[in-house]
Amino acid sequence: MKYWLGLFFTVLFWFNALSQKKLTEFSEGEIYIRVKPQFGKMIKSTTKALNVATEAPFISNTIATSNISKIEKPFSNLKNRDLNNIIRLKLKDSDKIDDIIDQLKQDGYYVYVEKVPIRKIISAPNDTDFGSQWSLTKIKADQAWDVNPGGNPVVVAVVDNAIETNHPDLAANMVAGKDMSSLADTDPNPPNASFSHGTHVAGIVSAVTNNALGIASAGNNKVKIMPIKATPDNGSFNSIYYGFEGIRWAVDNGAKIVSLSWGGPGFSQAEQDVIDYAYNRGVMVVAAAGNDNNDELSYPAAYNHVISVASLDINDARSSFSSYGNTVDISAPGRGILSTIPFGTYASFSGTSMATPLVSSCLAYIWSCFPSLTMAQLENVLKSTADDISSVNPSFVGQLGSGRVNLLNAVACLNENLASVSLSVSPSRYFCVGDSAIISTPLVAGTNYVWRRNGVILPDTDNSFTATQDGNYTLTVSKGFCVKTVESKPVVYNVTQTQTPSVNNLEDRYCSAKLDTLVATSPACSFPDFYQKIYSGPTVGFDGFEQSGSDITVNMTDAIGLIDSLEVTISWHKKDGGGATSCSTADGGGVPFNEEVGFKLLSPSGQLYDLIAEGTYARGTASSGLVTMVFKNNAPIVGISPVSGNFSPRTSFSTLVGEFPNGIWKLLPVDNSLLDPLCVSGFGIKIYTNAHLAVQSTTWWDASVGGNLLSNSEQLVRSNLPLGSNYYYAQSQCTGLCPSPRQKAEIFVKSTPEIFGFPFENVSITVPQADEIANSTNIQFSKNTQNQFSVTGTNQNNQAFSYQISAIAPHVSPVSVCDSVDFVLIATGCSGPVLWSNGETNAGIIIQNLKTNLSITAVCLQNWNCPVPPPTDFNFVRATEDKLVNGVIMANSSQNIFAKDLTSVQKIQPVSNVLYQASESILLSPGFVAEKGNVFKAQIGNCF
Repeated sequence: MKYWLGLFFTVLFWFNALSQKKLTEFSEGEIYIRVKPQFGKMIKSTTKALNVATEAPFISNTIATSNISKIEKPFSNLKNRDLNNIIRLKLKDSDKIDDIIDQLKQDGYYVYVEKVPIRKIISAPNDTDFGSQWSLTKIKADQAWDVNPGGNPVVVAVVDNAIETNHPDLAANMVAGKDMSSLADTDPNPPNASFSHGTHVAGIVSAVTNNALGIASAGNNKVKIMPIKATPDNGSFNSIYYGFEGIRWAVDNGAKIVSLSWGGPGFSQAEQDVIDYAYNRGVMVVAAAGNDNNDELSYPAAYNHVISVASLDINDARSSFSSYGNTVDISAPGRGILSTIPFGTYASFSGTSMATPLVSSCLAYIWSCFPSLTMAQLENVLKSTADDISSVNPSFVGQLGSGRVNLLNAVACLNENLASVSLSVSPSRYFCVGDSAIISTPLVAGTNYVWRRNGVILPDTDNSFTATQDGNYTLTVSKGFCVKTVESKPVVYNVTQTQTPSVNNLEDRYCSAKLDTLVATSPACSFPDFYQKIYSGPTVGFDGFEQSGSDITVNMTDAIGLIDSLEVTISWHKKDGGGATSCSTADGGGVPFNEEVGFKLLSPSGQLYDLIAEGTYARGTASSGLVTMVFKNNAPIVGISPVSGNFSPRTSFSTLVGEFPNGIWKLLPVDNSLLDPLCVSGFGIKIYTNAHLAVQSTTWWDASVGGNLLSNSEQLVRSNLPLGSNYYYAQSQCTGLCPSPRQKAEIFVKSTPEIFGFPFENVSITVPQADEIANSTNIQFSKNTQNQFSVTGTNQNNQAFSYQISAIAPHVSPVSVCDSVDFVLIATGCSGPVLWSNGETNAGIIIQNLKTNLSITAVCLQNWNCPVPPPTDFNFVRATEDKLVNGVIMANSSQNIFAKDLTSVQKIQPVSNVLYQASESILLSPGFVAEKGNVFKAQIGNCF
C-alpha cells in the first residue's frame, strides 16, 4: 500500500457535523478486494503470492490478466480468514480503475472493493532551535526509572519508511525486522539519508540509554525496536506503500505495540480489518493525530482500537501545527525533538510524528514494569495519570485527549495501587436543593486527598466528600511519587420539583384538650410513560463528510424525572448518484454503497453512542429506499442490509440510566465517501423516565428548611399547644422528583380568657344591660349567620339572659382613645370565675369616661391541666403617642388604631374590620399580614 510520507503532515479528519471532507489521494491503479468467505475458501496458499487461475478465477471475469501488473495477498494469514481473503492488485491501465471497481462491486464475489489510500508521514520540517531532550524531563522519565527499573523488554514495531538498524545509538535495542516491499528482504535499512523519518521515530522509541553516546529514550533500554520498512528503495521517501502489511507482520512476529507516525484522510475497511486483527491479538496500535491544525479525521489514528496522539510545545500548549479533536486520546511533547537519523547522526524534528513514538515508548516501559496489565488497563493508566493541560489550552478543552503523558505518575501510581483510582457518586449526581451527594474513592492508607470544586480547594482531606452544591468536583490523590487527579461527572441540581400542597389553618383555645388536625392536600403524581421530541427540519444530505444543512438536533425541555430507557428513531435513504446537496433528486437506481453509512448519537451530557458503525452494511444490489430504524436496548443487532425495524445500538444506552433527560440531543450521521449521498429526513428521541412510576408522599416538618420530621402522612394531629402562632410545614414529593417547597400551616392558640370590648355608642344594648353582662357569670359569646353577635349568661340573681349585639364586631386590644370612651369588656373561655386586675370577679367590667392610657388584665380562676397561662391584657392607648401594633387580630373582630406614628406587624385574620389612622406616618413592616376577606383601611389624619 502506498502512503505519502512527506515532512509535512497531510490532511486529517475528525468527523463532526461541520467538518468538510478533503479529497483523499489514492495509490495509482491499486485496489483492495475482500473476497466473501464462501469464495475465499479457494485461497489456500500461505504466501503473499496469489494464483488467480486456481484461487480467484472470478477476478478474470472482470479484469483481463493482461491488465493486472501485480496481484497479491498483502495480509496473508490462514489463522484469520478475513485478512487472508483480502487481495491487493495493481492495474496496468489505471485510467479504467473506476469502471473496473464498479464492475467488481456488481460481481457478487466481494465483501468490499475500494481504492488503496495514500498515507503521509506526519512530521514538520526540522527546527534547529530545539536541540535538547526537554521532552523526557517534561514527562519525568528519569524519575520514573528510579521508582521502577522495569522488567523484561517489550517489543515496539516501528512501521515507517526505513530504520537504520546499526545506528550506534540504536543497534543494541534492535530485534529482527522486515522490508515489506520484498518477500525475501529482511533489511529495513534506508537506501540514503533522505529516508530519515523512520530512524528518527525509532530513536524516540528506544535510543540506547546510559551508553555515554547521543541521546536517551523513555524506554530506558526496556523497549526493543522491531524495524519494519514500508517504503521500497525506489519509492518516494515521503510515502508509505506497505504500512498495513507491516502492521500485520509485526503482530505475527511478536510485537506488543505498533507505532505509526503517518496517516491521511479517508476511511478504508481493509485498514480497519488489520487494526482489528492487531487488537484482537493483544497488540496495541499508536498513531499520530496529524499536523494539519484542524479537527478532521486522519487514518489510522481515527480508526477504532488506535491511540491517537497530539503534539505539545515545551509549555504544554498545543503545537501550532498539531491536529486536535474528540478522537485524540493523549498528548505528548512533539516540537524540537532531538533523535537519531541516518547515518549515525542526530537532528531535531517537530510533529505529531515525534509525539507518537514517545507515547509508544512510555506504554512499553509501563508494560515492562507491570507485564500483567491488560491492554485496557494499560491505556487507562496512560490516560488517567496524564497531567491536566486545559488551563494552558482553554480553546481546546476535551480535544487534546486526557492531557500530557506523565511517565512518573503512571509508574508511581501503579506502584502505589492508585492507578485505577476513580470517583463514585451516591445516591446520584443529580440531587435536589437542600440534599447532598457523597463523592468518594476507596481508601488507601498513607494517601493524601485534596478535593476541589470548580477548581477551588475544599477543606475535606479524606477519601470522601459530601457535596451540597452543584459543580465539577475533582480529587487529587498523592502518595510517594504518585500524584493523580480524577474528576467526577458534573454534580447538578435536579430542578424538577413536585408541586406544593395546599393546607388548612386552625384556631384553638389554650389547654382545650382538643385534637387539632392539619391536612395537606398534595397534587397527584401523574406523569406520562415517556417524553418524545421529533426533528422538524428539512432533509439533510451527507456525502464524504460534506453536509448540506444544519446539524440534526432535538431539544428535550419538558421531561420529568431521570432516564430509565431510550429509543432513537432515524429515517434515511442512501441514494445512488449526486452529492450532499442532491437529496431532493431521485435515486440514480444503481448500486447503493451502504458500507459508507454510520450513525452516532450525542447526549446532552456529552456522552457519544455508536448506533451503526461504518462498514456494518454490505454493498447492496439495489436501493433499500427509505429506511426507518428504531434503536433501543435488547433489540436485534443490525444486519448486513439496511431494513426498517427495531435494532440494538452498537453502544448500549445503559450508561444513560439515571441521567437528566433535558437538553440538546444531536444525531451525527456518517457518510465516508463521495458521490452518493446519505439523506436523513427523520430523527426522534423517545425517553422513558422514572417519573411515570412516581408515588406521591406527604410529610410534615417543624421548620421551613431542615428541622425535624413530624409526620409521614397528609395529616398532622396536635393538642395542648402553647399560646400564639404554632407553625408547621407540609411537603409533597413524587418519586424521582425533588420535594416541593414546604407550605406553612398555622394553629393559632388564643389567649384564655379572650377579652372583647364593645363601645356603648355603637352597640344595641343599654347601660343596665351592659351592667348585667359585666356582673354575670358563665358568659358565652358567639356570632350567628346574620353577622349578629350574641351574649348569653346568668346574672348575679342567677337569672339567664341573652342579648343580640348587631351593630359591629367586638373590638380587640389595643383600643385607641381619641376622646373619653365608654366600653364594656367581656372575658370568655373560662370554666371558672374571671379575676380582673381592678379586683372584680365577673365575666365583664364596664369602663366609662376613659381619657388616658389604661391596661386591664384578666385571669381564669380554674383548675388547669396545663401550665397556668399568663394574664390576658386589654389596653387603651391615647392617640397622641407613637404606636407599634403586633399580635393577631382574630376572625370576626374590629379594631381602630389611632396614633401619631404607627408601625404595624399585625396579622389580621378574616373577616375583620380594621382602621389604621395616624397624624404623621403609617409603616407596615415585615410580618404584617391582612388576609383576603378583611376590611382594612390605612389613612393619614387626626382622630380629634
